[in-house]
Amino acid sequence: MPPAEDPPAPTPEHGLDDLYDIGRLATRLGVEHATIRVWLSRNVPWLPRPDGRLNGGAVWRATTLEGIEDRRAKGRPGRKPKFVPAPVAADVARTGPDPTVVTTTSTTPAVPAGTTSAAHT
Repeated sequence: MPPAEDPPAPTPEHGLDDLYDIGRLATRLGVEHATIRVWLSRNVPWLPRPDGRLNGGAVWRATTLEGIEDRRAKGRPGRKPKFVPAPVAADVARTGPDPTVVTTTSTTPAVPAGTTSAAHT
């Protein structure tokens, strides 16, 4: 009886070597796994949608991810521009003389001692 031959090894274009899960893609891009999940939830334009799901996780074919390093936007995708608040009056340099504060005295008659203000209404 002739010896049994081993089945041919899968080629990268047709086997599991062709698939990238979140962990493998994160390693390829040099980021954390959570970063890939955030990018997926934010629908960053340079990251293609997964080709499918395997064991509940997203997977991509290697052909789908060709050139992803070149398409990837540098920096943090979705980052908001830095907020710079408008200067408040106290922070603005003054020009000219300091303003003069005018105080006025009240012309309201004082309430005599021992009486309440309700009695004078």
